Amino acid sequence: MVINMYDYIMIYSDEQYEKTIQTFEMEQFCIAELGLKPISKLRFHKNINGEEIMVTGIFANTNGGYAFDTLDNVEEINLVEIDIPDKLTDEMEKEILAVANAIAGRFSWKVDVRESDS
Repeated sequence: MVINMYDYIMIYSDEQYEKTIQTFEMEQFCIAELGLKPISKLRFHKNINGEEIMVTGIFANTNGGYAFDTLDNVEEINLVEIDIPDKLTDEMEKEILAVANAIAGRFSWKVDVRESDS
């Protein structure tokens, strides 16, 4: 995987943002099953080899666009983003993809890796 500093992985339903899940389901799964640490509502992190991996649940419009100041009032989501750190190692990549695939598998969504062209 060739990545840039601001790359990320997106996880969403095959219907492209039409299928939603309840926020409490996402939060419980991330904490109990994936061992992610909550930062705030729908924001989690995991330390992998000294780099913080950020996972965020989001409610996006039908084109995948979103804007928010806070996720406090969000009751359901249709998109999960995992930020890729700029100092990615092979071990980190495997762990990040394992988290992404676990989320996708649990909610029957798909993983969209945002790779750069370089």
